[in-house]
Amino acid sequence: MRIRSILSLAASAVAVLALATPSQAAEDGAYLIRDLRSGQCLAGGEGLLGGHVEPCNPGTVWNIRNEGDGLARIVEARDEDRCLALSPLKIFPPRVWVERCGHLPDRWSIQGPDDGAPVAIALGRGEYGYLTTQGDRAILLPEGGPQWALERLG
Repeated sequence: MRIRSILSLAASAVAVLALATPSQAAEDGAYLIRDLRSGQCLAGGEGLLGGHVEPCNPGTVWNIRNEGDGLARIVEARDEDRCLALSPLKIFPPRVWVERCGHLPDRWSIQGPDDGAPVAIALGRGEYGYLTTQGDRAILLPEGGPQWALERLG
């Protein structure tokens, strides 16, 4: 009897944790991340160039790696240890660029349905801002909406 109670309590705890962990709008895999405003794709960059959008090509492919807590890393497909991250440049609006994973804030929430509809992409849960564009630069603003289409490859 006591074992059944313990098992029941453990099953309830697992169910509550599953409900408390937000889900991602994208599964792990390779994606083009298309800006719906321009039709171009998110591309990496370092230094003054930073992250930007450019015509979609094999160099604009990203791997999305879910971390299991509702956040994901957006990793360059051609270099598995380089993630889309907050630029260390202290400017406004903040820019994004590609940096060694885990070195700078680089965990994103992909907010929206997982049915291919447009999504918002926020650094953290939005506390660092939402991914958007200013001209051809990728920047973060305090608020954002569903501006990105995730096109799964393969």
